[in-house]
Amino acid sequence: MNIGVWLGIIISALLSFAVAILYEQPIHWYLLVLLIVIGLFINTIIIILKMQDDHT
Repeated sequence: MNIGVWLGIIISALLSFAVAILYEQPIHWYLLVLLIVIGLFINTIIIILKMQDDHT
């Protein structure tokens, strides 16, 4: 996995926290972890699908 993908996931999670602060929404630290885990999960699915396309 490229370092750019990791940075993109982390930056997007931090950006979502910035938007939540801007609109004065409640934020919790575990939501940041959840966003990062979901981003990695989605990226893993994309990698698996790309591997299946390479075999055909």
